[in-house]
Amino acid sequence: MEAVGQLMGGVAHDFNNLLMAILGSLEIAKKRALAGQDLIENAIQGAKRGAAVTQRLLAFSRKQELKLEPVDVSDLVKGMAGLLQRSIGPSIEIVTSFPLALPKVQADANQSETALLNLVVNARDAMPLGGVITLSTAA
Repeated sequence: MEAVGQLMGGVAHDFNNLLMAILGSLEIAKKRALAGQDLIENAIQGAKRGAAVTQRLLAFSRKQELKLEPVDVSDLVKGMAGLLQRSIGPSIEIVTSFPLALPKVQADANQSETALLNLVVNARDAMPLGGVITLSTAA
């Protein structure tokens, strides 16, 4: 039962991070109505990631393996840049550094996105006065 509790805590943490991104985007979109197209897209992407978390939970409960595939980590991070920045707010800057050539890694892309979002949100929580989060890749 303790292991199930820990699992549920992890899932709750993942969902909380995803929902905060969705809610934040929707609140800003509501205020900016016409200028909120990107924010609405951000909310849609967050909802899709929430669905992916659910699929992973189901896969775990059914003992199914996660989908490992070649993932370009730099592209993954770049693709999440908007979501990450909106998730942490304007007081924290995200700086990225990627080499021109980096081999792909075998990973579950959805799980990697969730882990990155969790790391960035945790970094935000550790910097209540603002700051800089640097995301970089290297071989």
